[in-house]
Amino acid sequence: MIVCLVGITYFLYKMIAPFLPVVIVAAVLTAAFYPLYKVFVKLFRGRKTIASIVMCLLMIVVIIVPLTVFIMYLANEALNAYTLLDQKMQAGTIDSYFSMNKGSFLYNIKMRLAPIININPVYMKAEITDVAKNISTFLVDKSAELLKNATTMIIGFLFTLFTMYFFFKDGHVLIQKAVHLLPLPDRYEKVLLTKLSQTTRSIFQGIFATAIAQGFMAGIGFWIAGVPNAALWGTLSGFFSMVPYIGTAVIWLPASIVLLTSGHVSSGVFLIIWGLFIVSTIDNIVRAFVIGGGIKTYPLLVFFVVFGGFITFGFPGILYGPLVLTVFLSLLDIYKMEYAKVLDGMSDENK
Repeated sequence: MIVCLVGITYFLYKMIAPFLPVVIVAAVLTAAFYPLYKVFVKLFRGRKTIASIVMCLLMIVVIIVPLTVFIMYLANEALNAYTLLDQKMQAGTIDSYFSMNKGSFLYNIKMRLAPIININPVYMKAEITDVAKNISTFLVDKSAELLKNATTMIIGFLFTLFTMYFFFKDGHVLIQKAVHLLPLPDRYEKVLLTKLSQTTRSIFQGIFATAIAQGFMAGIGFWIAGVPNAALWGTLSGFFSMVPYIGTAVIWLPASIVLLTSGHVSSGVFLIIWGLFIVSTIDNIVRAFVIGGGIKTYPLLVFFVVFGGFITFGFPGILYGPLVLTVFLSLLDIYKMEYAKVLDGMSDENK
């Protein structure tokens, strides 16, 4: 019987394995928005089906539609910026910035870096032109690839909404049945569920805390670089930091290119450096401290599981890492509670 169960479970796993990321993301999103779902259940007088449908529609209207429109707008603006930079370089409009006359921008840089490297303005212009062309080509290719994969993305999103609908409506019953199958006493099941619930909340607190931190730092960078409406662009950067695979670069990188093409070379270079080394790295630190505080574990350990999860599984690894760590720590706590007397006795003997 056990052999048959293990065999069937293996084949079942192979069939649903492609959908596991969707299921996990849907479960985490459901847990995060479950309080709002309960408000809708009361509003619709206990009609869980209607409340679940409303929650799924709310996800589409409030998040997906504005996000899609804004991404398309920014992608178009970025392509225009890179094209403008290439045109100006080909036409020689910005040749003055590569002039070595005394007092020029490049002359001052060369004087400062003369003990370290030798700056050749002709070589530098050629390199910048090549970079602009490569970036423009990359964006065009990625835009075409995005359009090709649009169907896959839409299907994945629909699967996520479909899964969330059932998790909202029947999630409580599904959890009870799953917990009932665990070979653990009730008190240990409560420990595991409590820690998983804390981790889910901490993950979303970490996501929002990261968005605030990245938005704030991006806003400071825009302000220093002299970008108009720095607070607005910082806010948008924070919002896009929560978007998988896109992040804050979709805001500060086009802004940097616009500064470069408009003649504000030093501001453009500064914003690129600030975006790469400050805005794009602060998220891992903030997320580690927030999630670590939520699940009451050492932030360095959380940093490693979050970063390691991202390297191993991509963006879903940001969710997988803390969840796997939570299960491990929960089982460790259960082990300590189960064998407390034995462990205490061994400690007394060692003394």
